[in-house]
Amino acid sequence: MTELHEKSAGGIVYRKRNNTLEILLLAWKNARGDTEYVLPKGHIENDETAAETALREISEETGLNPEFLEVIKFMNTINYSFIAGHMEGSPMIHKEVSLFLVRYTGSDEPRPRREERFIGYKWFEPERLKDIFIKPDVFGFIEKNKHFM
Repeated sequence: MTELHEKSAGGIVYRKRNNTLEILLLAWKNARGDTEYVLPKGHIENDETAAETALREISEETGLNPEFLEVIKFMNTINYSFIAGHMEGSPMIHKEVSLFLVRYTGSDEPRPRREERFIGYKWFEPERLKDIFIKPDVFGFIEKNKHFM
């Protein structure tokens, strides 16, 4: 089996609305056709830092204006592997993702890119994230970093 290694960056995007903290997740159709909630993230390009990639990918995938996105802090690097059944030869992908906490201060709502299989979005209050299966454990990261929000 072919193995590939990829580096990506993304973020936990949050906003405060009516004194309520909300976390943005994108609804995405996986290869099986099931809906999953995911964080915006993507590949690091040659000339980018991980933080620059996170902001670019968040803006591209959500349609949010980058002028209203601010990296607050680096949170963690997560590693996971999966079989890419949608790719020729179904290679094993080993992924390393740099994850940032990102504040959104704009008023426009996201417009996820359908060409990347995004079918919508939702702003969640942090407590609701306990009941949703999300990779990685977004709830745990938020609980550890609430004092930065």
